[in-house]
Amino acid sequence: MEGVAKRLLLALTVLAVVGVCAGPWFYRTQMEGMPAPVLTLPSTLRPATTNLDGKWVVAAGPDDEANRSQAGYRARQQLLWETVTVTGRTNAVRGDATVAGGTLQSASFVVDVGTIQSPHRGRDDKFRSTDVMDAAQFPTAKLAVLDPVNLSSIAGDGTPTTQEVSAQLTLKGVARQVAVRLEVQRSGSGVVAVGQIPVTFADYGIIPPAPPAGLLAVDPIVTIEFLVNLVKR
Repeated sequence: MEGVAKRLLLALTVLAVVGVCAGPWFYRTQMEGMPAPVLTLPSTLRPATTNLDGKWVVAAGPDDEANRSQAGYRARQQLLWETVTVTGRTNAVRGDATVAGGTLQSASFVVDVGTIQSPHRGRDDKFRSTDVMDAAQFPTAKLAVLDPVNLSSIAGDGTPTTQEVSAQLTLKGVARQVAVRLEVQRSGSGVVAVGQIPVTFADYGIIPPAPPAGLLAVDPIVTIEFLVNLVKR
Protein backbone atom coordinates (compact mmCIF):
# COMPACT_ATOMS: atom_id res chain seq x y z
CA MET A 1 0.00 0.00 0.00
CA GLU A 2 2.83 2.35 0.84
CA GLY A 3 4.30 1.86 -2.64
CA VAL A 4 0.95 2.56 -4.27
CA ALA A 5 0.54 5.74 -2.22
CA LYS A 6 3.99 6.96 -3.23
CA ARG A 7 3.31 6.29 -6.90
CA LEU A 8 -0.04 8.09 -6.64
CA LEU A 9 1.59 11.06 -4.93
CA LEU A 10 4.29 11.16 -7.61
CA ALA A 11 1.67 11.03 -10.37
CA LEU A 12 -0.32 13.86 -8.78
CA THR A 13 2.85 15.92 -8.40
CA VAL A 14 3.73 15.41 -12.07
CA LEU A 15 0.19 16.38 -13.10
CA ALA A 16 0.38 19.52 -10.97
CA VAL A 17 3.70 20.54 -12.51
CA VAL A 18 2.38 19.90 -16.02
CA GLY A 19 -0.74 21.91 -15.20
CA VAL A 20 1.28 24.89 -13.97
CA CYS A 21 3.57 24.74 -17.01
CA ALA A 22 0.83 24.22 -19.57
CA GLY A 23 -1.78 26.50 -18.00
CA PRO A 24 -0.46 29.80 -19.40
CA TRP A 25 0.01 28.23 -22.85
CA PHE A 26 -3.54 26.85 -22.78
CA TYR A 27 -4.91 30.24 -21.73
CA ARG A 28 -3.09 32.02 -24.56
CA THR A 29 -3.83 29.55 -27.35
CA GLN A 30 -7.19 28.05 -26.43
CA MET A 31 -9.02 30.64 -24.30
CA GLU A 32 -7.73 33.87 -25.81
CA GLY A 33 -6.88 32.70 -29.32
CA MET A 34 -5.14 34.96 -31.77
CA PRO A 35 -5.47 38.75 -31.42
CA ALA A 36 -6.84 40.80 -34.29
CA PRO A 37 -4.11 41.59 -36.84
CA VAL A 38 -2.41 44.97 -36.71
CA LEU A 39 -4.26 47.49 -38.86
CA THR A 40 -2.48 48.24 -42.13
CA LEU A 41 -3.10 50.12 -45.35
CA PRO A 42 -4.58 48.23 -48.31
CA SER A 43 -1.94 46.38 -50.31
CA THR A 44 -3.48 47.32 -53.66
CA LEU A 45 -2.17 50.63 -55.01
CA ARG A 46 -4.67 52.85 -56.81
CA PRO A 47 -3.60 56.23 -58.25
CA ALA A 48 -5.46 59.26 -56.89
CA THR A 49 -8.29 60.62 -59.03
CA THR A 50 -8.95 63.82 -57.07
CA ASN A 51 -6.84 66.49 -55.37
CA LEU A 52 -6.48 66.74 -51.62
CA ASP A 53 -8.02 70.17 -51.13
CA GLY A 54 -11.55 70.12 -49.78
CA LYS A 55 -13.70 68.72 -46.99
CA TRP A 56 -13.28 65.03 -46.18
CA VAL A 57 -15.47 62.78 -44.02
CA VAL A 58 -15.05 59.27 -42.63
CA ALA A 59 -16.79 56.59 -44.69
CA ALA A 60 -17.32 52.92 -43.88
CA GLY A 61 -14.88 51.79 -46.55
CA PRO A 62 -14.72 48.50 -48.48
CA ASP A 63 -16.64 45.35 -47.62
CA ASP A 64 -13.68 43.38 -46.26
CA GLU A 65 -13.46 43.90 -42.51
CA ALA A 66 -9.67 44.36 -42.46
CA ASN A 67 -9.92 47.56 -44.52
CA ARG A 68 -13.09 49.07 -43.10
CA SER A 69 -12.96 52.19 -40.91
CA GLN A 70 -12.39 51.04 -37.34
CA ALA A 71 -10.67 51.83 -34.07
CA GLY A 72 -9.80 50.01 -30.89
CA TYR A 73 -7.07 48.92 -28.53
CA ARG A 74 -4.22 46.44 -28.32
CA ALA A 75 -3.12 45.49 -24.80
CA ARG A 76 -0.70 43.00 -23.29
CA GLN A 77 -1.38 40.73 -20.34
CA GLN A 78 1.19 38.65 -18.50
CA LEU A 79 0.09 35.26 -17.13
CA LEU A 80 3.11 33.91 -15.29
CA TRP A 81 5.67 33.62 -18.14
CA GLU A 82 3.22 33.83 -21.06
CA THR A 83 2.57 37.20 -22.73
CA VAL A 84 -0.98 37.42 -24.05
CA THR A 85 -2.06 40.13 -26.51
CA VAL A 86 -5.73 41.12 -26.47
CA THR A 87 -7.59 43.40 -28.85
CA GLY A 88 -10.95 45.13 -29.11
CA ARG A 89 -12.42 46.89 -32.14
CA THR A 90 -15.40 48.91 -33.34
CA ASN A 91 -16.54 50.27 -36.69
CA ALA A 92 -18.38 53.14 -34.96
CA VAL A 93 -15.95 55.83 -36.09
CA ARG A 94 -16.90 59.23 -37.46
CA GLY A 95 -15.07 62.46 -38.22
CA ASP A 96 -13.92 64.93 -40.81
CA ALA A 97 -10.87 66.76 -42.12
CA THR A 98 -10.31 69.97 -44.06
CA VAL A 99 -7.44 70.47 -46.51
CA ALA A 100 -6.57 73.78 -48.18
CA GLY A 101 -3.53 74.62 -50.27
CA GLY A 102 -2.15 71.12 -49.73
CA THR A 103 -2.18 71.60 -45.94
CA LEU A 104 -4.36 69.82 -43.42
CA GLN A 105 -6.08 72.67 -41.61
CA SER A 106 -8.19 70.66 -39.18
CA ALA A 107 -9.25 67.10 -38.45
CA SER A 108 -11.16 65.39 -35.66
CA PHE A 109 -12.41 61.85 -35.15
CA VAL A 110 -14.83 60.36 -32.63
CA VAL A 111 -15.15 56.73 -31.54
CA ASP A 112 -18.14 55.23 -29.69
CA VAL A 113 -16.38 53.59 -26.75
CA GLY A 114 -19.36 51.50 -25.70
CA THR A 115 -19.37 49.60 -28.99
CA ILE A 116 -15.77 48.35 -28.76
CA GLN A 117 -15.82 44.56 -28.65
CA SER A 118 -13.30 41.79 -28.02
CA PRO A 119 -13.86 38.03 -28.25
CA HIS A 120 -14.86 37.99 -24.54
CA ARG A 121 -18.04 39.57 -23.19
CA GLY A 122 -16.69 39.65 -19.64
CA ARG A 123 -13.70 41.72 -20.73
CA ASP A 124 -15.98 44.08 -22.67
CA ASP A 125 -18.23 44.58 -19.63
CA LYS A 126 -15.17 45.41 -17.52
CA PHE A 127 -13.82 47.72 -20.25
CA ARG A 128 -17.08 49.73 -20.20
CA SER A 129 -17.28 49.83 -16.40
CA THR A 130 -16.61 52.88 -14.22
CA ASP A 131 -13.14 51.57 -13.29
CA VAL A 132 -11.91 51.51 -16.87
CA MET A 133 -13.62 53.61 -19.58
CA ASP A 134 -16.93 54.45 -17.80
CA ALA A 135 -18.71 54.36 -21.15
CA ALA A 136 -22.04 55.36 -19.61
CA GLN A 137 -20.69 58.77 -18.54
CA PHE A 138 -18.04 59.14 -21.27
CA PRO A 139 -19.50 57.38 -24.33
CA THR A 140 -16.94 58.66 -26.83
CA ALA A 141 -13.20 59.07 -27.30
CA LYS A 142 -11.91 61.88 -29.50
CA LEU A 143 -8.76 62.63 -31.47
CA ALA A 144 -8.25 66.16 -32.85
CA VAL A 145 -5.27 67.43 -34.84
CA LEU A 146 -3.71 70.48 -33.16
CA ASP A 147 -1.45 72.01 -35.81
CA PRO A 148 -1.58 72.36 -39.61
CA VAL A 149 0.14 69.50 -41.45
CA ASN A 150 1.88 69.85 -44.81
CA LEU A 151 0.59 67.05 -47.05
CA SER A 152 2.76 67.74 -50.08
CA SER A 153 4.78 64.55 -49.50
CA ILE A 154 1.74 62.29 -49.97
CA ALA A 155 2.17 60.63 -53.36
CA GLY A 156 -0.61 60.56 -55.91
CA ASP A 157 0.26 57.07 -57.17
CA GLY A 158 -1.03 55.30 -54.05
CA THR A 159 2.35 54.86 -52.39
CA PRO A 160 2.01 55.07 -48.57
CA THR A 161 3.54 58.07 -46.81
CA THR A 162 4.39 58.47 -43.13
CA GLN A 163 3.29 61.65 -41.35
CA GLU A 164 4.01 62.83 -37.81
CA VAL A 165 1.01 64.65 -36.36
CA SER A 166 0.47 66.50 -33.08
CA ALA A 167 -3.01 65.86 -31.73
CA GLN A 168 -5.19 66.01 -28.65
CA LEU A 169 -6.55 62.70 -27.41
CA THR A 170 -9.55 62.69 -25.08
CA LEU A 171 -10.29 59.54 -23.08
CA LYS A 172 -12.72 59.29 -20.17
CA GLY A 173 -13.09 63.08 -20.20
CA VAL A 174 -9.33 63.73 -19.91
CA ALA A 175 -7.59 65.49 -22.81
CA ARG A 176 -3.84 65.19 -23.42
CA GLN A 177 -1.50 66.08 -26.25
CA VAL A 178 -0.08 63.09 -28.11
CA ALA A 179 2.22 62.42 -31.05
CA VAL A 180 0.57 60.31 -33.72
CA ARG A 181 2.50 58.40 -36.36
CA LEU A 182 0.26 58.10 -39.40
CA GLU A 183 0.55 56.09 -42.57
CA VAL A 184 -1.45 57.82 -45.29
CA GLN A 185 -2.38 56.57 -48.74
CA ARG A 186 -4.31 58.26 -51.53
CA SER A 187 -6.46 55.68 -53.25
CA GLY A 188 -8.74 56.54 -56.17
CA SER A 189 -11.16 59.21 -55.02
CA GLY A 190 -10.40 58.60 -51.34
CA VAL A 191 -7.71 58.72 -48.68
CA VAL A 192 -6.88 55.97 -46.17
CA ALA A 193 -5.01 56.62 -42.92
CA VAL A 194 -3.74 54.18 -40.29
CA GLY A 195 -2.32 55.19 -36.93
CA GLN A 196 -1.20 53.94 -33.53
CA ILE A 197 -1.01 55.86 -30.25
CA PRO A 198 0.68 54.41 -27.15
CA VAL A 199 -1.34 55.44 -24.09
CA THR A 200 -0.57 55.11 -20.38
CA PHE A 201 -3.72 54.26 -18.43
CA ALA A 202 -2.85 56.46 -15.45
CA ASP A 203 -2.52 59.60 -17.60
CA TYR A 204 -6.26 59.43 -18.24
CA GLY A 205 -7.41 58.31 -14.81
CA ILE A 206 -8.04 54.79 -16.09
CA ILE A 207 -7.54 51.85 -13.73
CA PRO A 208 -6.37 48.70 -15.53
CA PRO A 209 -8.54 45.64 -14.81
CA ALA A 210 -7.27 43.69 -11.80
CA PRO A 211 -7.74 39.95 -12.43
CA PRO A 212 -8.35 37.68 -9.41
CA ALA A 213 -5.50 36.04 -7.52
CA GLY A 214 -2.96 38.38 -9.08
CA LEU A 215 -1.91 35.75 -11.61
CA LEU A 216 -2.67 37.95 -14.61
CA ALA A 217 -0.99 41.35 -14.86
CA VAL A 218 -2.15 43.99 -17.35
CA ASP A 219 0.48 46.20 -18.97
CA PRO A 220 -0.20 49.84 -17.95
CA ILE A 221 0.49 50.97 -21.53
CA VAL A 222 -2.07 50.18 -24.22
CA THR A 223 -1.93 50.99 -27.94
CA ILE A 224 -4.86 52.72 -29.58
CA GLU A 225 -5.21 51.66 -33.22
CA PHE A 226 -7.33 53.15 -35.95
CA LEU A 227 -7.97 52.98 -39.68
CA VAL A 228 -10.12 55.58 -41.42
CA ASN A 229 -11.38 55.75 -44.98
CA LEU A 230 -11.98 59.35 -46.04
CA VAL A 231 -14.11 60.54 -48.95
CA LYS A 232 -14.84 64.05 -50.16
CA ARG A 233 -18.08 65.58 -49.03
